[in-house]
Amino acid sequence: MAKNYAVRAGQRISVRHPFLYHSENFHGKGHLWDLSASGWRATGDHPVTQGMVMPVYIELPHDEEESKYLFIESAIVRWSSGHDAGWEIQTMDATSRTRLNRFLDQIRE
Repeated sequence: MAKNYAVRAGQRISVRHPFLYHSENFHGKGHLWDLSASGWRATGDHPVTQGMVMPVYIELPHDEEESKYLFIESAIVRWSSGHDAGWEIQTMDATSRTRLNRFLDQIRE
């Protein structure tokens, strides 16, 4: 069976940061491996399936005025294989978007 692949909207950068994800039925935690402005690849302790949508919290370096976690209101699982998955950001507020872009700019330098 052939797989369909979509072109990624942004360049992923190799990182390793903890993240939390949850649905009505479980709470999961794991690590991001690749991150872009539009999504990430990660490994988690609770498997997810393609099409699942849920809020996500990504742990990022922060200053005293910021939360330890970057909140993403809605992310969808685009592919999964066991405990590995590719996630796409669907909804996040402007403050979180600015923080994510600032973080990505800093690690590109």
